[in-house]
Amino acid sequence: MKPAKSPLPKKPTPLSKHWERTKRSLGRRWREWMLPRGYARLGTRYGGWWVDTQAIGVPALLIDAGLGEDISFPGAFLQRFAGSRVIGVEPNPRSLAYCRKHPLAGMEILEQAFWTHAGDTLTFHLPRAQEALPKGADGVSGSLVGSHEYVEGGETLTVHTVDLAAVLAYAGSKQCDVLKLDIEGAEYAVLKQLCDNGDIRLARQVLIEFHHRVTHHSLAETEAIAALVAGCGFRLIHTEGRNYIFRRAD
Repeated sequence: MKPAKSPLPKKPTPLSKHWERTKRSLGRRWREWMLPRGYARLGTRYGGWWVDTQAIGVPALLIDAGLGEDISFPGAFLQRFAGSRVIGVEPNPRSLAYCRKHPLAGMEILEQAFWTHAGDTLTFHLPRAQEALPKGADGVSGSLVGSHEYVEGGETLTVHTVDLAAVLAYAGSKQCDVLKLDIEGAEYAVLKQLCDNGDIRLARQVLIEFHHRVTHHSLAETEAIAALVAGCGFRLIHTEGRNYIFRRAD
């Protein structure tokens, strides 16, 4: 007697696809509704971040590492907190050109790569041509990490590095209100160093886009680094895809 054939999986219908999107949207809105009082989203849906507005000092300082081509977050930050200051850190020529074309009063840009140590000279991998990138890729995300799926086989350039202590020294400040890291896979080494030397506590809020699976780093590594940050006195407030939002507990 022949074994019964397994039924073929049903193809998703337009109605089922709509329901899945609705569930994801409702789940996202529920998690956002559960955020502690005082949190506000600054910037666009693509480039914006949630911050605790009640934990922002006067004058406020945002260190924004990895600007890309959506600077709505630093723009909204400057608008929301009068007299605030943004130090952007970005080595990608395309991103730098965009920022120069759309300057923000109150934002200065360091044409360097955010890294574990200041003063290093490293190879920065530029993204491949748009037609050679995965579907939906923005084509602007270069990386210090050669395994990033956007940069493999692309061109490179030599960049100089800066770290958190050096940026704070440049700003003439002992700490920053917000540190945002969207550095395309370099965040694992950077956060490990900041936690090891204790400098992570020089930021009141830390916003991180992790890059597991699009680099050689795994989700397990992301979870391990998130636990390391939490062990330094930070509370994980919210996650949004690969974006993790931490606030210093004190």
